[in-house]
Amino acid sequence: MYVQPSAPRDIGGVIDDAIKLYRASFRTCWPIALIASVISAATVLYVVSRFPALATLRDPAQLWQLVRAPSVWGWYLVLSIASLLLLGAIIACQNALAAGAPPLGIGQALAAAFSRLHRQLFAIVLWALYFGSIAVVMLLPLPVILKVLAAIAWLVYAFYLWGRLQLWIVALFAEPVGTLRSMAISWDLIRGHWWRAATILTVGIIIVLIITMLFSFLAGLVFVMIRVDAMSLIIGNQLIGAAERVFVTSMIPALMVAMYYDFKLRREGGDLAARAKLLQTA
Repeated sequence: MYVQPSAPRDIGGVIDDAIKLYRASFRTCWPIALIASVISAATVLYVVSRFPALATLRDPAQLWQLVRAPSVWGWYLVLSIASLLLLGAIIACQNALAAGAPPLGIGQALAAAFSRLHRQLFAIVLWALYFGSIAVVMLLPLPVILKVLAAIAWLVYAFYLWGRLQLWIVALFAEPVGTLRSMAISWDLIRGHWWRAATILTVGIIIVLIITMLFSFLAGLVFVMIRVDAMSLIIGNQLIGAAERVFVTSMIPALMVAMYYDFKLRREGGDLAARAKLLQTA
């Protein structure tokens, strides 16, 4: 059973809290993850059924010619928006448990996510503008060495931004704030704890990757023993991937929610210590 900690935890403690939160929220989150898995698998299977050559093509140029069709991009745009909505619903469920609020039902979680979807999309637009900025730099009439240095600086700062802003989506659901304010909250919470935050999230990503690789390995064994054609292989992989995502989709969100409340405790504790020091000085 998950209980919100009353004091900051070490890295192992935060991961342990995330596991407890994942287990406590799984009953509500797995149907949402299943919806996301079905939509994802259905989109891929639909695209492959419309373009059967995708199952056999290996030339990247020919693959690009097929997938650049507007109908394909349209389906993947719908998939991306639906995935963002369902991710928000999972975070809403887990945040309610972490905050000690009454548990949310699936409908309530989806409603909470839908009410914040425009803010999530705004954040995506901001990130897209940042990633597009490097393309603008590359198009400028600058010496090659300056372009290389600019690209390196851009990558380093992008990595730094990822670390400072990684909790913005949790803040969006934990606090009554908009996109920019949620980013500011994440920026403030992780100030002075960048490496700690990056380490915790990296450990979580590694755990998810190991589980994903295990599913892929088992799928590979099955398809080695049962010879199937290319289309059947794609369908089988999508079905196995859908089953895997039911279990792993809510893992990283649970870790991020656990991190959010741990860093919030640390920030509040630091503020109290600073105020006590000022009072003693006065």
